[in-house]
Order: sequence, then structure tokens, then C-alpha cells
Amino acid sequence: MKKLFIQFYLLLFVCFLVMTMLVGLVYKFTAERAGRQSLDDLMKSSLYLMRSELREIPPRDWNRTIKDLDLNLSFKLHIEPMDKFKLDEMNMHHLRAGEIVALDDEYTFIQRIPRSHYVLAVGPIPYLFFLHQMRLLDVALMAFIAISLAFPVFIWMRPHWKDMLKLETAAQRLGQGHLDERIHFDSASSFERLGVAFNQMADSINAQIASKKLLIDGIAHELRTPLVRLRYRLEMSENLTEAESLALNRDIGQLEALIEELLTYARLDRPQTELQLASVNVPRWLDEHIADVRIIHSHLDILLDTPPGGNFGLIDLRLMERVTDNLVNNALRYSKEKLRISLWLDGQTAILQVEDDGPGIPAEERERVFEPFVRLDPSRDRATGGCGLGLAIVHSVATAMEGSVVVDSGALGGARFRFSWPIKTESTMSLASIKPSR
Repeated sequence: MKKLFIQFYLLLFVCFLVMTMLVGLVYKFTAERAGRQSLDDLMKSSLYLMRSELREIPPRDWNRTIKDLDLNLSFKLHIEPMDKFKLDEMNMHHLRAGEIVALDDEYTFIQRIPRSHYVLAVGPIPYLFFLHQMRLLDVALMAFIAISLAFPVFIWMRPHWKDMLKLETAAQRLGQGHLDERIHFDSASSFERLGVAFNQMADSINAQIASKKLLIDGIAHELRTPLVRLRYRLEMSENLTEAESLALNRDIGQLEALIEELLTYARLDRPQTELQLASVNVPRWLDEHIADVRIIHSHLDILLDTPPGGNFGLIDLRLMERVTDNLVNNALRYSKEKLRISLWLDGQTAILQVEDDGPGIPAEERERVFEPFVRLDPSRDRATGGCGLGLAIVHSVATAMEGSVVVDSGALGGARFRFSWPIKTESTMSLASIKPSR
């Protein structure tokens, strides 16, 4: 609100200031200028009469003569030596020429008495002092008006700011996956139509996500049914050789794996994924999990670095298994002799790292590998496996767990994937959001 208030307030004050300056300029070039001219004419007339009165009187009697005159004036008349006044060269020239010189700082007019080194001084004049005071009053008045403008601006902006905060909160919750979030403004609010448009947008997004879910679930069901029948008939067929049967079973298995990957990615590709959190001994679980991988890939040197202990908090074991399998399988495809899997804690962040000794990933392609169906190696055929969704699923899981996944070059010479997530404990989240893992 501060930034919006300052911008609107400055705009209003600058507009008011410009209008005030324009009015002041008009006054200066009309009324004030005419008053100053009238004052100059009056001073010229008065000084001329005084000089005429003093013309036949000796200089030593000038001040006494002025005092003896019965003048009912609001300002003082007196005779002073010319050198008493410190004037610049231009004003001194005007004074020697017999012209009237105004001393603004002293609110006084002076004029040289002809054929003498004296001047007739008139002042201080209350009118000039009043003009000076008026300038100070103008500054004070402008400051008062500037402060006064802040109150109506604040009063006008406060309800609008509350509505804006309400709209911002609703938009953030909708972006976080609370698809049932709606907003309602009073009929007198300036944001009423915007609230209606927001609710319509939320309804449309909710309907599209529900339609997408139904479509994917329906497609998966329709695809699985003929695949099951096809596998059954394949087993019953006696016209195929053993190699043909194995090839067909492999193709069917890949189709089933693709369907499962698509379903997993579709479930994760939502504004909010519900996590099934449970307390798991992550180092022990990872040791057991990688032990099975070593048995299958005994030709590779698979290194595992896990901490002896540590609190990894609550995790979704199902998603953690998918992340580990996808990262390890990706490394297995490209490893030549060795791959390393590491797990450690960095403050309140847990990190799982998988690196291989394969060809690596070019720096310009490291962001694209997390996009769905991106395969940087066009020569990869069915023998290498993969459908281009594994790393995209890892990225989606990282988003769901409020973590991150990055890829760079590792010490083994190949690609190094680092998956990190914040440690969640029962004290940092409500118990209502914690569900036991299946």
C-alpha cells in the first residue's frame, strides 16, 4: 500500500502545486506588480517633497528639521551618510545618478540628496515586511496543505487497498492449488466486477482440470483393457516363436510402462499435489533399494554414500521411490563403468545426488531435459528404454515437495543430478496435512 499511496499522493500534490504556482504567477504579474509600482511612485513623490523641503536648510539641521515636521507616517524618515550602505556596483551607480534604490533585506528605500554625500532613507516600511512575511506564510501554507492532502488520499485508498489484498490472497491460494477458492466483494466496492471475473476464471480452470483428469483416466482405462486382452491372447497363441513372443511381450510391457508414466505425470502436473507423508529412515531405505539395483546391474560399479544417521523428517515414500528410480535408471542408461549415489543433509535441506561417467549433458540443453518427451539422444532406440517422461516426473515431484532438481557436470565426468527438498517435521506443518504412507 505504501508504494501505491506515495505514487497517488505525489501525483495529486504535484497537480495542486502546479495550479497554485500558476495562480501565484498571475497574482505576481498583476496585483503585486501594480502594488509595487504604486509604492515606487509614492516613494518618488515623497522623496522629492522632502528634498525640496531640505534644499535651503544646512545639512547639520536636516535630521532635526525632519523630526520637527508633523508627519503622520507609518515609516521612518532619516538622513544617513552614503557610505553607511554597502551596495554593489550597479546599485551604487543608480544611487549616484539620483535614482531610488530599494534595500530588500532592510525593507528600506534610499535616494541621494543632490550635491551631497548623504541619502534620504525611508524605512523600514511595514508593507515590504508584510510581503516578506507573506512569502514565509505561503511556504507554511503549502506544507500544511501537503499534509492535509494525505488524509483524504489515505481515507479514499484504504478500502481499495483492502480489496486488492483480498484479491491478491485469493489469487495466491488459487495458484497454490486451492481450486475451490472464490472471492466476493460488496456491491459498493470498485472491485465487484473484477471479483466476478476472477470467480469465472477459477470456475473455468477447475472445469478444465477436472475434464483433463477424467480424460486421462478414461484413456488409461481404455488402453489397459485391450493390452490385457492382447497379452492373454499372446500367451494362448501357439503360432509364434519364442523370440517373437518375447519381443511382443516387451512391446506390451513398454506400452504399459508408458501408460503408467503418463498417469503419474498427469497426477503430478496439477497446481497442488497431495503428499502422503510419513516418517521414514531414508538412509536405510536407500541402502536396501540400491542393493536390489546392484543385483540386476552387477556389471557396473555402483557406489552409495549415505550418512550414518540424521533426521530427514517426513517424506512421501511413493514419490521418493519414483524420483530415485528415474534418476538411477537415467544414469544406468549412460554409465560406462561407474555411477555414484549420494545422500546428505545441508541444514534444513535434504539432498539426493546421482552422477554417472557417461557423456554428460551439454550446458545449453540442461534445462530442456526436464521437459516431457524430450530425448536429447535421437539415436536411442527401444533397447535403451525410456519414453522421455522420467526427468519430467522428477521435476514435478520436486515442485510438489517444494524442492528443486538441477543438473551439471559431475566428478565422474558425466551428468550429475541433484534433487533437494526441505525437511518437513510435525512441528513445521499441521497434523491434518499428514497422511500415513501406503
